[in-house]
Order: sequence, then structure tokens, then C-alpha cells
Amino acid sequence: MLVSGDRVLVGVSGGPDSMALLHLLVKMPFPGKTELGVAHLNHCLRGEAAEKEADFVKRAAAALGCPCHVGRARVINVKRKLGISLEEAGHRVRYAFFRKVMADGGYNKLALGHHMDDNAEQMLLVLLRGTGPRGLSGIAPVKANRIIRPLIHVRRAQIEDYLRSEGISCMRDASNEDRRFLRNRIRLDLLPLLASAYNPQIGQHLNRLADVVRTEESWIGDLVAREYLKTVIGREKGGVALSISRLRGGHTALMRRLIRMALEELAGNLRRIEFSHIHSVSRLLAGGDGKECHLPGGLRARRDGDRLVLSIVPRDRRRSAAARIEKSVGFIKILEGPFPQNYEIREMGIGLRLSFLSRRRLPSWTAIEPNRACLDFDCLALPLTVRWPAPGDRFHPLGSGGRQKLKKFFIDHRVPRHNRSKTPVMADRRGVVWLMGQRIDERVGVTSRTSQILNIEFFLLDTR
Repeated sequence: MLVSGDRVLVGVSGGPDSMALLHLLVKMPFPGKTELGVAHLNHCLRGEAAEKEADFVKRAAAALGCPCHVGRARVINVKRKLGISLEEAGHRVRYAFFRKVMADGGYNKLALGHHMDDNAEQMLLVLLRGTGPRGLSGIAPVKANRIIRPLIHVRRAQIEDYLRSEGISCMRDASNEDRRFLRNRIRLDLLPLLASAYNPQIGQHLNRLADVVRTEESWIGDLVAREYLKTVIGREKGGVALSISRLRGGHTALMRRLIRMALEELAGNLRRIEFSHIHSVSRLLAGGDGKECHLPGGLRARRDGDRLVLSIVPRDRRRSAAARIEKSVGFIKILEGPFPQNYEIREMGIGLRLSFLSRRRLPSWTAIEPNRACLDFDCLALPLTVRWPAPGDRFHPLGSGGRQKLKKFFIDHRVPRHNRSKTPVMADRRGVVWLMGQRIDERVGVTSRTSQILNIEFFLLDTR
């Protein structure tokens, strides 16, 4: 991970893992000269506690003789501006901060404190949310020869033992105990249960699986990259064209990987791309010309003869599209959260109650009244919005055969024409999740894998 002459920036939150990492890197004898710096970002989410952590990191760095780079970023503003989850916004801001400090300070390596238990949690997290082989690669010990994780084969208990034996102080983030977050429930509840009731070595086995999959993904990735060069038949700004005959002529697994590679080339990452999106694109291969599907992040796929054209809409044009929707429906209410919370939307004459529901209190679907919906919270791409129907709105009604326009749903279910434009729609960043009073979308339906149920009720304000 390190060679003579490296200048290493250590990401330090002030917590146990990063403090152990910092002290180990300071104390361990490396061959040649290795310089260390400390980076800490205040996400401005936890008020005075976050300020105390920043001061703590500054003092710790000074005591160890390391330069300290402290930054501030209002992550909640980034979340709202980009319409992404708080976790994703924090990730983007944090790594942008690290890149800037590395460039300004001449650092060529970034050391982070992820460890074996973090990797096990990540494996379970992606399994529960749904993933493919890349997700099962886990957290890489070394990424792009720039990001290193020296503690990746160390258990959390070993880190705690080291801190105690060396008398190293650290800060504890209270939000790590908040069970509203899926990752915390995995760490506090699921992993201990698996270890105590099923296999005490579950953490090691998950890490071994990640190592195996990561190695094989690297090898397969080289093979796919060579085939990708043959499959791309055209490029232009913001778009790439793939040969449909080559995509259809190979194995289904190869076809999916080639589509993923093209989408990653356009978007820079695949964080919001799920299997269902790849499947939607692959269905275009059997369709006729002009067929098109829209994916998260402004990505588009269209069949044009023997070409599958993938493109990405610039962000400013995406904002214009959102503005057009708002203009066409006249009003959009953003439900910022956090939940549970109640809302009054006087412009629509309705109120909303949003709360969490335990599985044992979940009624049978036949007993759920039309003014109520129970959604899989972890399948939602927040924030939620409430508005009137917009032209072209589509959704996949729960229990139906596939996606359809709201107009067709209204016709099939004999909703009077004068009621259609005044039927509220609840949506997230991926599309309609509830045609209120009618049906929820298949994507957010509660299943046996659901861990958090969001219960939503709406009522008329004049009958409250």
C-alpha cells in the first residue's frame, strides 16, 4: 500500500477506527520517507457535537506533529439540491473534499479506516438491497492505487483493544446507534444474530467471499473491456452507440456487463443503477426502432436500427424538465422529512400523516383502506413529492403485469375523467410511488425482505 516517498492523507473523523489508523501510521516504521497529513470534514449535521469533533481532530493531529486540513460542508443543502439521499450526498462531498486537499497538498495516497466488520456490514447491506457481482466485491483494500485501507483485515474488537492498550482517546458518534438507519441495524442487530445463532465466523466468511469475487471481477472486467471496444460503434458528446447484433450474439451475462460499462462511461459511476434498469435496457434489443427507456441520473437508452444509443441529459436540462413538470401540474410539495411527520398541503386541500409501522402491525393488503399506503422505506429514493398527475406519468401498479401510463390505469379502472386531474400523485426521484387513493407502485411494495415500513395516510383538511 505504501512505498518510499509517499505523501499520505489520512481521513480522520475522530472515531475509534480513524484514530487507531492515524496512530498506527505515525508509529509504524516505513522504508524511506513517508509524510502524513490529516483531513477532517465537518458535515454540519450534528451541531455542537460536530464542532467538538473537529477541534478534537485538530488537537490530535498537532500532538502527533501532522498538518491538519479541516473543511466544512452543508451536506443537507447538497442533498436537497441534487435530490439524492443524505448518505450519498455525504459520500460525494467527503470525497470531493479529500480530492481537493490531496491536490492542494501534494498527497498521492488517501488512507481510510475501514475494517473487516465494515466490509461484512457492506456485504449484507448490498445483499438486502439487491446487488450483482460488483456489489459483492465489498470494500477494496486498494483502489486506483490512491485509496488505501490498511485496517481492512482487522476486526473492530482488535481496534478497540489497541486503543485501550495504547491509551488513545477518540470521539463516539451517537448517530451510529440510531436504528432508523439500515446500516446501523445490520451492525447492531443482524450481524450479532448471525454470529450467535448461525455461524460465529460469519464476518470472516463474508470478507473471504468479497476477496474471491473482487479477484474474479477484476479478471472478468479485463475480458469485458476487450469485448466492449468491439461493441462500441460510435461516440459523440454525451452518448455512446453499441452494436445490437454483437450484444445479442453473446451470452446474456456479457450483454448485461457491456450495457453497464457503457452506462458507467457516461455517468462516471453506477450507484443509482439497479438490475431492473439493466433489464429494461436489454428489452430494447428485441423491440423496434424508436423504443426508449429513461434511467436515473438523466441516462437514456434508445434503439436505432442495429444501434443501442445510450446518452446522458445534462443536469441543467434535467432541471428544466423538472420545472416543466411543475409548470404542467401547477404545484409540487416536497416532503423533506425526517419521518415520522405530519403535513398540511392546503394548495391541494389534503393532509398527510407519515409514520413507521412494525411488521406485526401490518394489516393484510385487503384491509388497507384507499387513503392509506404501506411502502418499503428502503426502496424509496427520497425526497418524496406530492403533486397532480403530469402528462406522460407512468407507474407499475402493484400486482399488475407491467408499467403503464396513468391515463390507461384511469381508463381501465373507470375513474371519471373529471376526477383524473385531481387525483394526487406521490413520487420519489425514480417516479410515481403511489397514485393516492388508487394503487401503489410495485417497486415500493412491502415484501418478506422489507425491514422498514413507511405508513402514509391522507385526509381532506375540511374533514380532519
